[in-house]
Amino acid sequence: MKNIGKTAKTARAAKAARIAWALGGFIVVGAATVVACGPDFPLQLLDNRAGTLKNTPANSFAWEAAHLVAPVGKLQADEGSTYEGQREDAPGSLRMREKGQLDDAQFAMLKAMRAQPDGEAAYAAGAGLPAAVRLYTAGAQDYRAGGDLLARAQQRFEAVLALPAAQASERAVWAAYMLGRLHAANLGAAGKDGAAERKQAIAAYEKTRALALAGAADPLGLAVASYGEQARLHLFARGEQCGWNDFSEGKDCVDGIAPADLKEAIRLYAQQAAQGSAGALSSLQAIAFWALQSGDSTAPLIDDALARRLLVAYALARMGDIVNDQKDSVYAYDAGASTSGASGFADAARGDAGVKPNPVLSSLVDALRRRALEGAPGADRVAALAYRTGRYDLAQALAQKQDTALSWWLRAKLALRSGDNDAAAQAYARALQSFPRTDGSLEPANAGLLMAEQGVFTLSRGQYVEALDQFRRAARGSTEQTGSEAYYYSSFGNYVNDMSYVAERVLTVDELKTYIDARVPASPMPAADAVAKATKKEQGPMAARYAAMSLSPPTVDDRLRQLLARRLVREGRVEEALPYFPDERDERFVDSSYDENGKESPVAWRTRAKAREYGQALDQARHAWRSTWRAEGWYRAAQIARRQGMEIMGYEQGPDYAAYGGSYPFGAGRDGSIYYDESARAPRPDTPLGRAQADLVGPYITDGERRRYADSEARPYKRFHYRDVAAGYTLKAADELPARSQAFAAVLCQGTGFVFYDAPRAAELYRRYVKEGAAVPFAVDFGQNCVEPDFAAAARFPYVQAWRGTRRWVSQHRAVAAAALLAAALAAGVGAALYRRRRKPSA
Repeated sequence: MKNIGKTAKTARAAKAARIAWALGGFIVVGAATVVACGPDFPLQLLDNRAGTLKNTPANSFAWEAAHLVAPVGKLQADEGSTYEGQREDAPGSLRMREKGQLDDAQFAMLKAMRAQPDGEAAYAAGAGLPAAVRLYTAGAQDYRAGGDLLARAQQRFEAVLALPAAQASERAVWAAYMLGRLHAANLGAAGKDGAAERKQAIAAYEKTRALALAGAADPLGLAVASYGEQARLHLFARGEQCGWNDFSEGKDCVDGIAPADLKEAIRLYAQQAAQGSAGALSSLQAIAFWALQSGDSTAPLIDDALARRLLVAYALARMGDIVNDQKDSVYAYDAGASTSGASGFADAARGDAGVKPNPVLSSLVDALRRRALEGAPGADRVAALAYRTGRYDLAQALAQKQDTALSWWLRAKLALRSGDNDAAAQAYARALQSFPRTDGSLEPANAGLLMAEQGVFTLSRGQYVEALDQFRRAARGSTEQTGSEAYYYSSFGNYVNDMSYVAERVLTVDELKTYIDARVPASPMPAADAVAKATKKEQGPMAARYAAMSLSPPTVDDRLRQLLARRLVREGRVEEALPYFPDERDERFVDSSYDENGKESPVAWRTRAKAREYGQALDQARHAWRSTWRAEGWYRAAQIARRQGMEIMGYEQGPDYAAYGGSYPFGAGRDGSIYYDESARAPRPDTPLGRAQADLVGPYITDGERRRYADSEARPYKRFHYRDVAAGYTLKAADELPARSQAFAAVLCQGTGFVFYDAPRAAELYRRYVKEGAAVPFAVDFGQNCVEPDFAAAARFPYVQAWRGTRRWVSQHRAVAAAALLAAALAAGVGAALYRRRRKPSA
């Protein structure tokens, strides 16, 4: 078995080390920006357009290393089955893999064998087991015991391989692998012929793979592991095994490895990586790291095609350039830094101030330039490295002779640098023709980056709708590749914010509506019975929502449709907006709220229904016959705007940030840095166009985009602008109410509460109450403890006030009032008499 001869602690430590190295090799192209105490904000290419378009294309090291050679057969790595802590009966656990085809009784016997102190006792306890299993397990116990018993272990492993193929099959791969381990352990041992032992170890590892390819059982992935074990046989210097610390620390041991051995080790690790081994990626990374520390280390490898491709891949993906003359910056991974490129390391090609090409990379390019590489495999990567170091002539020469997606991408960037926008547009289009089927020059994750970068370029040419389409397709691809979490929280998918920016701030609402009607369908709503069935498998108050999401995950297109709906509501086109909000029956879009104890529960309202109610309230406010009915309409609209404003009219990006539920005042769009420092910022301009000019700086931005940005700005330009809208509606309601009525004071109190933390606006409403309103009990905590307005009382208020005024006048002028009353009575009597006389028929 894989970890025979190691203690559990050693196995875990080794495993952890491999994982740590492996994770270091996985660099996510277009990595997210991380903010302390906040989310990982997604990549926004529009933040630095020049840097985006000049950025060096690069695949991740993990992808490149796994594609240095083609995989052999169907051999698969399995580096997780040795984890400790699994239940013995867990599917895929080490013990279940060891059980294989054994029945329960035989498996119990196998466990009894493993409990014995040595192979002899184990073999005696295994009577009744298949011969291969019995021999191998006995050998494994001798191997575990070590010392003099290793020779007997070797004999038992050889005995397994001596069995007829059908009988040996279940443990043949295991036995061959362990023979390789035994011979490898003898390298450098006293009294052993090192060369002969290495030769036998290599033969055993090769037999391991041959047996697995022929169909022998290999549940532990030992055939793939044998590549790495065989590679280690070539990492000896002066009889000493060189470890990974020797590579990382540049110790003399590594310098003593023969170049031919190092190249063979690279070949074996590359094959292991091609079969899916994460450990091989870390091994290749360690070798490349060491080799690129100096020209002396690089020189012996540069003439080998495979080693050369490894060095170029590592240089592009895992080495940065010099930032502010700090040499250590070449190892600083910071995807959020303004100087970082697609790899997450500093990239001098972006043109950022203070960033210079890494001299190690320049030296590597010089060494590569002396070789005729135009038609060699991987020449497009060399072109990318030449581009990175500013050798644009070499990059152009190499890229022009390649017909790969990567070479066309580079040609687009070179055309941009020379000012040939038409050639750049053609090159971007040619690069994207390679997807979805790739030519092997770019990893699939780069398709989104390439398409989104094309969107940046298209936007700079004033082709706004086309740019939106390119960003949308890039965003859809990004969320599809990152899995279900991106579907559930599509705000955090790469390029989503760039898409939303163009949709919300650049296109007119009619342009956006036309585009969505033609190309952006809503995702299918899951059937109610299917949701009910799936809900039984979920837990918690939001079980129905997550069950529905699992059946039909929300998409980027759903988000874009809701963005349009909110724009239409802001434009006053509420009825048109309704179809773009989610159906009221769709459980996927049910919002939740939290009580004072932090307990989550679904809200009772639905966004489309609230938008419809909002539109009806506005219609009543504008067209009702009676003033108090109009006031009630304004007040209902104000309540909805304040309570559900984010959902029905909030800006996706600034100033409301519906993309993040309003939780963060940055991280999306153009009007704020994620590293927000109020003291370091100049005061914001006081006009929309001025703010557009402040927010949209740098090349690749048209005046047309700035004008559109200004035209689409929030009115008013305030954080949570819909709260101010709600407060404005309460002022309109007050305009329709008697100033001394309870309703007048109540609507202004509520409006003050809507903007309570906007002191100037809250003071405006309060002054209106003080100037015109009557004293009310809730005036003490105006804006905080308000009552609901009594519109029915307000409707009666003029008549009540008139009656009260009459009574007061009568009480103050009794004689005059009596005379007036008598006169009125006499007048009424005279009038009645005259009326009867006229009605009396003539004689």
